[in-house]
Amino acid sequence: MRLPIRRPSTVVSLSLAFVIAACGCALPPQPGPPQPDPGHGTAARPYYSSKTPYVPQSTPADLAPAPAGFAPVYTESVARHGSRALSSFKYDSLTTQIWEQARSEGALTPLGKTLGPEVAKLTAANQKLGYGNLTGQGADQHRGIGSRVVERLRSLFGRVDAGSDTIAVESSGEARATASGEAFEKGLLAADPRLASHLPADIQKDPDTLYFHKSAANADYQAYEDGPAVTAAVARITDQPRSHTVARRTLERIYTHGFVDRLAAGRYHFVDGGDGETTVDNEVDAAMMLYNLYIIAPDMTDEVSVDFTRYITSTDARWFAYLLDAEDFYSKGPAFRGSDITYRMATPLLEDFLDSMDARLAGSHTAATFRFAHAETIIPFAALLGLPGSTQQVTPKHPYTYATNAWRGETVTPMAANVQWDVFRNAHGRAIVRMLYNEKAIPFRAGCTPIARGSLFYDAREVRRCLTAALPTDAKPVAPPAG
Repeated sequence: MRLPIRRPSTVVSLSLAFVIAACGCALPPQPGPPQPDPGHGTAARPYYSSKTPYVPQSTPADLAPAPAGFAPVYTESVARHGSRALSSFKYDSLTTQIWEQARSEGALTPLGKTLGPEVAKLTAANQKLGYGNLTGQGADQHRGIGSRVVERLRSLFGRVDAGSDTIAVESSGEARATASGEAFEKGLLAADPRLASHLPADIQKDPDTLYFHKSAANADYQAYEDGPAVTAAVARITDQPRSHTVARRTLERIYTHGFVDRLAAGRYHFVDGGDGETTVDNEVDAAMMLYNLYIIAPDMTDEVSVDFTRYITSTDARWFAYLLDAEDFYSKGPAFRGSDITYRMATPLLEDFLDSMDARLAGSHTAATFRFAHAETIIPFAALLGLPGSTQQVTPKHPYTYATNAWRGETVTPMAANVQWDVFRNAHGRAIVRMLYNEKAIPFRAGCTPIARGSLFYDAREVRRCLTAALPTDAKPVAPPAG
């Protein structure tokens, strides 16, 4: 049994269960971590996992001012693209195939008869927009973030207006990331039109820093992602009795009991109409295909009016969100205790943050750097930085659960998730840094000392010291004891 969104390559033949850096590279504890709750979904956001539409966690007015005498001199960020369409003709293709099979057998419930037309509307909207592309809501999210950056740092951008400083804008090179950057630029200009002459003519593509999970330099990670450790961990979670119970309860709202019996018995085999790598072989697979439509619909409200909440209850959506979160946790997030393979590849991005900040403090004319990327960028970066919710690893014997771990896709990497650093300096040349996560000021990781107890400002040199001290080393990986 495998979570249907994973189709491990059959050519991968790793013998180790997972990889551990010999230097001791496990994530440190977050000081005073919040106790994990059973799940973070609410009536407004009913368990959409990593497809949760973006909501800023603070406003500029909520932020504490910098200490007296300090003025902003630089800001930089990395953000996930905003809300997007379905990545490919996959979940909608498979759900449609299942529905058509049930219809041919007379196995639709009254509610089930409404599903096919609803999926058809969603498919048409994705085809019109383009699979994987930024939605109208996604563009709005980044326009808003861009406007709020200017509102937060008026004096910095006022000095940019009056001088020759420039603003750097970079993306992974993927269309939805570049489109997010373009929307962000529009937000900057809406708040301060004079910035137009300081923006780049084109958004720079930097896949090595912002799309690192696909880099040839990270072949070890790619083997891990498709390898036995992740596959086994996800399968163990997915193939619990509760998964089958919840899947059946969901599907029997749409299909007859007998049809769901046949799905569960493996009587059908469906292959997606996109790349052909995703299949449905049982009732859990089928329910997860439907869940993936449920979570993308809120991101496409500008493009199509559909309602998938009638097919999946909030209680059942919570379980499906857990299954999806488990996949991301093991393949991109904190993952296994003692291993850094999922997040050490984000090191060049952190080094770019630090080097760009230092360059500005040394006299660079780049007053701001804005980067646009993906969940595959944000999730490892959050683990590398030790951001809230991304500090707790697990063992094979004690797997990831909502009851024991604070990691949630909807808070770690919602659509347009972002990490921002604001840098301030006083007349004596002392530089301090504040970090924002989804626009809320947060402390740096354990081991970083603020300028005063309880403060969220840190000396720039302290930020470099404490973050580089926690970086993974190039020590040779070793296999752990069998778990």
